[in-house]
Formats: sequence, structure tokens, C-alpha cells
Amino acid sequence: MDAVSEQRFAVYGGTNNHGFDARVLDLAGESIGQKISFNHIRFRNWPDGEPGFFLHGRDEIPGRDVFIFSCPIDAEQREDLHDMISACKKQFGARSVTVVMTFLSFRRQDRAEKSHEITRLRWFLYNLKFWGADNLILCEPHSEENTVKFCADCGLQLFLIDPTQAFAESIRKIVCGFGRENCLVYSPDLGSVLRTSRLAKALGIGMVATKKDRTSGDTIKAGVKTDGDFERQVRERLCDPSIVFSCHIGGVPRMNIFVREDEIETGGTSVETAWMAKGAGAKSVHFLVTHPVCTPGWIDKLIPHDKPRPFDGILFGNCRPRGDGRSSYRESTGGEVQTVDLAP
Repeated sequence: MDAVSEQRFAVYGGTNNHGFDARVLDLAGESIGQKISFNHIRFRNWPDGEPGFFLHGRDEIPGRDVFIFSCPIDAEQREDLHDMISACKKQFGARSVTVVMTFLSFRRQDRAEKSHEITRLRWFLYNLKFWGADNLILCEPHSEENTVKFCADCGLQLFLIDPTQAFAESIRKIVCGFGRENCLVYSPDLGSVLRTSRLAKALGIGMVATKKDRTSGDTIKAGVKTDGDFERQVRERLCDPSIVFSCHIGGVPRMNIFVREDEIETGGTSVETAWMAKGAGAKSVHFLVTHPVCTPGWIDKLIPHDKPRPFDGILFGNCRPRGDGRSSYRESTGGEVQTVDLAP
């Protein structure tokens, strides 16, 4: 991305996670020594529901670099994003449009070999480019490999934000208290190996990785027996080949386990993973998640009030709202889930 002149940009933000966006913008302003403010979006709808919002400061857009913060977790928010990108680039004449997307909702249905599925991740990224986006800043997509490939295919410049250091700092004292030799980071599937190995490297500890199989729909079986081919695939995905790893869950007795995931949805598989680790002798299990998608019922699964709890500690990132975003209080836990600030 070309260097952006301090005098040549405009910033707009969606409403879904505006508090987080504002904190990111404040930190960005501090880094360049100036106050940066969002241009206002006046939201309104016509009586029949047709969107009618408009952008303040649109006369200043021609020839400028525009940044649009967005966390589109439903169809209405994606439509708003579409309108903002297209208007800024194709109607008002922005020099460039950069989308700062803190959560990418299309994270499945991305494999070409599954011919019955619409590859929605591919087409959403292609659409961003078609609408007028030049750059995409994205925090830890579910499928980093395919996101990188599809952006390259359509000419959308991609910048990935890695939250590893934020999570590492949030648990460093805990790890030191246990002793690094008594801690492991756990990747519950092949897709999490890269992010897990990054955390293992940041903390200077080892890791364990196992398989999980999708048996039907949203039903997943964790801890599937591994073989030599799986171990080879894990090794290929490590961020550093010197990281010590195992593919056997039986190797965790008396160890403190840190499960690293990019998201939590129903919580069912995560809970199964935790009990599997404890059944293998783990002393404690902690859960670290970037994106709290959190579908209904997740609290009772992760933090049951009337039976033993699967996790000894739970940490969620804050770059997207928990659940559907309509009520932050309903998704709160009275401090039983620690929030990791990913804005820095």
C-alpha cells in the first residue's frame, strides 16, 4: 500500500463495533502524532426499509485515501459496507479505499474440491475488489491460506493482523508461574497449527496438535487418532521448524494446556477438547480465542453453573462483538471470561 499522506485521508466507521474501532483510530493517531476522527455517517432508512444513509464530508473524498472500518456479521452490515465502498470509490472519487475488517464472517465453504458448496469466501473477497476496495486489513481469518490466495487472485492487497503477541502477553505471567517446562499450547486441528505454533514460539514452550473430523453438519469429533502423514502436515505448517511438538494427546499428563483457536461458535467442540485433555491427565486447560462468534448457549457450555467446568481460564479477543452484537451485556459473564484488548 502506498504511503498515506496525513493530509489526504478520510475515515469512516461502521456501527457494529465502533468502540473498538475508535480505540484503534486513537492509537493510529498517536503513532503519527495527530488526532484522527471518524467522519460521520448519518444512518436512516426509507419507510419501506430501503437504506438511505449518507456520508458526511463526502466533498472531501475526491483524490483522498479512504479508510472504512467494518465488522460485518450479518447481511445488513455487509450491504452497508458495499454501499460505502462503492460510493467512496466510484461515486465520490477516492484515490484508494482500504477496508479495515476486524472479523471476516465468510470463513467456511472455501474449498474448491467441495463442488456442492458455493465458495462464498472467494466471492466475498472478489466482490470487495469489484465494489472498489484496493486494500484489506484483516485480523486473523479462519483460513489464512485461502484468504491470501483469493485476494491475490483478484488483485486485492491484503494485510494480515496477527494477535499472537497480545495473547502471549496476557498469559505470560501465568505461564511463568506454572514454569514453561510445564506448559503446552494445543492445536485441536490442522488449521490451527500455524497460529498455535506462533503462540508457542512467543512463549518459548512446546505444542501438541491433534486431528478433528467433521462427522455431520456442525458435529465435530476432536482428538482423532493421528498418523505419520498428519505429523508431516503439522511440521509443514509450523511457523518455525525448531518448535518442539507432539501429535499425541496422551503426552500431556500434569501439563498446563493452552488451547488456541481463532473463533468460538457453539462451544461444543472446545468443551470436548478440554475434557479430552483433562482425561489424558492435563493439570489445567485454558482457552484463548480471537473471535467470539458465540452462538446461543455458549455460556452454559463453557461456564456451566451446576457442574464441573471444562476450562480453568478463558480469554476472548475484542475485535468483534460477542454473539450477534445486539446486547453486549447479555453476552457478558461477570468477569469469568477475560477480555484481551487487540486494538494495539
